[in-house]
Amino acid sequence: MRIMKRNIILLACLLAGISFHSCSLDEPSYGKTTSENYYQTDSEIEQALTGAYLQLRTTWNEYALNHYFVGDCSTDDALKGGNGDGDRAEVRDLSDFTVYTTNGEVGRRWEILYRLINRCNDVIYHAPGAAGDKDLLERYAKEAKALRAFGYYCLVTTFGGVPLLTQPMLPAEVLTIPRASEDDIYTQIIQDLTDASTLPAKGEYDEADAYRLTRGFAKAMLAKTYMFRGDFTSAETVLHEMVETDGDYQLLPDYGMNWRPEYENGSESVFEIPNKVYDRNIATGTNVPHYFTSRGGSSSYQGYGFHVPTQDLYDAFDADDPRITYIFTRTGDRYAGDTEEQDNSGSETGFHDYKMTVPSADKVGFDPWMISYNIRMIRYADILLLYAEVLNENGKPAQALTYLNQVRSRARNTSPVDPRRDKQVYVPQTTANTLPDITVTDQSRLREIIWHERRCELAMEGWRRDDLMRQKRFGEVMHAYAQKYDTSKGRNFDDARDYLLPVPQGEIDRTNGILVQNPGY
Repeated sequence: MRIMKRNIILLACLLAGISFHSCSLDEPSYGKTTSENYYQTDSEIEQALTGAYLQLRTTWNEYALNHYFVGDCSTDDALKGGNGDGDRAEVRDLSDFTVYTTNGEVGRRWEILYRLINRCNDVIYHAPGAAGDKDLLERYAKEAKALRAFGYYCLVTTFGGVPLLTQPMLPAEVLTIPRASEDDIYTQIIQDLTDASTLPAKGEYDEADAYRLTRGFAKAMLAKTYMFRGDFTSAETVLHEMVETDGDYQLLPDYGMNWRPEYENGSESVFEIPNKVYDRNIATGTNVPHYFTSRGGSSSYQGYGFHVPTQDLYDAFDADDPRITYIFTRTGDRYAGDTEEQDNSGSETGFHDYKMTVPSADKVGFDPWMISYNIRMIRYADILLLYAEVLNENGKPAQALTYLNQVRSRARNTSPVDPRRDKQVYVPQTTANTLPDITVTDQSRLREIIWHERRCELAMEGWRRDDLMRQKRFGEVMHAYAQKYDTSKGRNFDDARDYLLPVPQGEIDRTNGILVQNPGY
């Protein structure tokens, strides 16, 4: 197969995180830098790998934004928010399950992830033949495999079978590739993540490389893949390694620490999308917090008001759960150093997303709209709850309690008073009976408890849709939500259609119908 003469398009722009909408799956960018005169040394491979990392945080419409819109706003956890129905209407359609095949948010997800995969394929293909430190080149290839696997995981859990591209290809060749089966996609994901599971551990990189993927990330995504496939035996094996053998992670002592800048890439962090400036020029800041911050109030908080927690999510918490402080903001809250109180009057529920509210004192960046703030994607608490879930599914409920209760213990020992606020409207009144240890060992009942704990612990972190899908109760939950609140959100959910999103119509058109649409669209 011919190798496309691909350029590292305007490398300085790429390293700055600039993306170009025209750079899609099937469109080359011609220039002086090609596969014939680039990818020749370990430093050039590293630069190409940096370009792959940057596909997760391209300016203004980065993957993180899509992760939350698709992962939360299409569920019972979050409303679209914004300035009325017409503001990001494509997200409203996700929420209402009235998605057209031309939906912009769906197309953006496809485009970003395939751009990521293409960059990774370049690194994986060329790294073995490049000159330089062979151990370093091997590591770069494994990082690219882990990133590629992440891309395919997000694609297959969203669209089902998709074109499987594992090496650089000519655009004309790409357009001839049909959708692979889901089994084939998962096989490739598992292979890539298994190869990447020998990456360095967290703590083995210096600060300049703190953003890089680790064996923990590879194993976390491997466990999520097995869980999604219902392979609880394999998932238990991987999670046992992470929790009982590797010892790479531990919970921070206070839940709220996870969203403070001083704890970026902390002991609980398995994977963050980097927006801090590292020595490798990996980031130039993020605008994602501005999308989710309240629309009202002072410039300290001014944002676009998207990703609004639902009342249903709030009601899922015990009134004395300290985590409420670090998930929901209210009108009247004020952060230390700010002069005005938060105004959530534009929120349908009166809440906004704490985890994406960056106080003005912490808005350190490159301009007012590009903040040096890492997006927390996978935390060790997620891993512990997955381990509890899989142990219970494998008939070991008593063992599952150990890991479930680790998470609950940290939650109840969390301060209900946010040290970043000098005014806090609601302070959970904790007692000696707050979030007691779970002792239930009935498998069915414990399963429900663990699922509920995941909802509370990981609230507004973009994984709710993923959980509901793999638990095969997405439609059940959304229909119940629609009935409870007499709302269009969830009412149109169709089990035969809405576990998957439509393949973007533009992709089908470019292939002259070689790509086929998902049922129901």
